[in-house]
Amino acid sequence: MLRARFAAGEASVPLVAQELAKACHSLPIAFIRQQDYFTPAAVQGLQPGQNLFVAPDGRWLGPYIPAAYRGYPFALLPADTDQLVLCVDLDSALIGDQHEQPFFTDTGDPAQRIKDVLDVLQQLHQNRPHTPRLCAALEAEQLI
Repeated sequence: MLRARFAAGEASVPLVAQELAKACHSLPIAFIRQQDYFTPAAVQGLQPGQNLFVAPDGRWLGPYIPAAYRGYPFALLPADTDQLVLCVDLDSALIGDQHEQPFFTDTGDPAQRIKDVLDVLQQLHQNRPHTPRLCAALEAEQLI
């Protein structure tokens, strides 16, 4: 079960092309113009600051969890070198001494949960460049 209190104030969340087929079964999808291109997004609320898919107790209510949320409180961000760095939101209620899942094993390797999150974030990063091309093709055919 996803604890999604962090997303409670987000009326929309960007999607990547590869998740559209699954997301459209349970989330309304919009194509939002950003400068000179469109990007797909899941519509989660009817007004800014509202996410109808997050329960008052913080549970995610929908059957599909957008990829942008599945890695939280972790994110892959570019470093000064051409590498990506795994970052963590230390202010997240999901991180802290009260949680029993360590980041690393006794041998210093990433724990399985960290490996799983890293895999999701790497797939998201790899899929992100395909999304503008898909949206451009849809726009060229006057579908959006």
